[in-house]
Amino acid sequence: MCDRGVARRNSRERIEVVRTGAVCAESGSDAGRCAPEGDGGNRTRRHRRAVPQRCRKDAPIMTSTVLTGRGTFDRLAEIAEWDSRSVFVVASAGTVNRLRLDRVLPARARLFSQFRPNPTFEQALAAARARHECGARLVLGIGGGSALDVAKAARALPTEQSAAADVLDGRSAPLADARLVLVPTTAGPGSEVTQFAALYRGSRKFSLDSPGIKADAALVDPALTDGCGPAQTWSCAFDALAHAVESLWSTRSTPVSRTHAVAALTLLIPILRDADPVPSRTERDRLSEAAILAGRAIDLTRTTAAHALAYPLTSHLDVRHGHACALNLTWLATMVEAAEPGDLADARGPAAVASAITTLRRLFGADGRELGRVIQDLLVARGLPTRCPSDSGTELVETVVAEGLASNRISGTPIVLDPALVAAAVGDLLLARSGPCGNRAKELRDA
Repeated sequence: MCDRGVARRNSRERIEVVRTGAVCAESGSDAGRCAPEGDGGNRTRRHRRAVPQRCRKDAPIMTSTVLTGRGTFDRLAEIAEWDSRSVFVVASAGTVNRLRLDRVLPARARLFSQFRPNPTFEQALAAARARHECGARLVLGIGGGSALDVAKAARALPTEQSAAADVLDGRSAPLADARLVLVPTTAGPGSEVTQFAALYRGSRKFSLDSPGIKADAALVDPALTDGCGPAQTWSCAFDALAHAVESLWSTRSTPVSRTHAVAALTLLIPILRDADPVPSRTERDRLSEAAILAGRAIDLTRTTAAHALAYPLTSHLDVRHGHACALNLTWLATMVEAAEPGDLADARGPAAVASAITTLRRLFGADGRELGRVIQDLLVARGLPTRCPSDSGTELVETVVAEGLASNRISGTPIVLDPALVAAAVGDLLLARSGPCGNRAKELRDA
């Protein structure tokens, strides 16, 4: 039985259904295969939570399908039969051992594990070359966000470096000569439902971003996240939180994206505030659901400055990605909240930004406190540092700000960012200053 359900319509997909606690077909014609509970199955109202539905556990896996729920991973062997010649599998050695993939995948499967967290363009290109070499027409990505992004690249990139760079830079379309199925083992990145993949060139992050990057199907089994330790679990959860917050206030937000973002935050905030250090199975199920919802939201809007400035924090200081995003939200949320009409960048006017902030304050239960301070309190509740002090001094601050503000993800930010204020805020995170995060930035803003 599906204990939670969300049905949504948009221009690209006829209907989307997200579930936890059961295996459900999602999107396109497959959505009709979920039998309604009572007469509520077909009554979907735009932007409102739908009546929960009962879903068949044997729902067929077809194009644009996302299967969710404990036990979904058992369908992997079925998917591997989609290509009788070769299956290209992207997974870390640790994932292979933990999930005993050698017992699940056919002997013809080719494994690629030569990548690291926050993968590089060179590693992605190596994966693409290995995939073409074995002739696989089915790519399986199994693991956290990095593994899924490499799998997306392995399907999308040609083997010649300059041609692959053209795809990365958006000058050429990605390849579409193989099917892609993603199996996340963390709850947060949401890569299983997005049309982009993050790759690094040196310390700078670039995105493959095209409808052709999106997976053909995904298996989202929350049981695969049960073994994640607290640091990884909560960093991933904060990644999903940042996705939802940034999508909600994005200048590209739509009614559909806002619905997904609000639903994700409704699940995430109580868990981040009140959960035990190791979340329960039910909480992990909800984190997986929230990751999908937040992923759906950013698939429509993209992220904003909190992500743009998180990438250099990760590449230079090795801060976990989701944690870095949350650190940036501690000052960025307060900046957006306090922005004057003349500082806004949303062409829809001040009302659009004010509506997003009002919604966020309600969801976070701000109660007179700054949003940034509320997010900082969530970091404390999860045992994550509210700063990442560095001995590199102001030079690193300047590097982080320059690289972050050069990112194309800045464009969706609802305020015009003053580089001096951003540098002060990042300095509060990196330099040995007393007081709460964002203190120096607030002093400059109020001057």
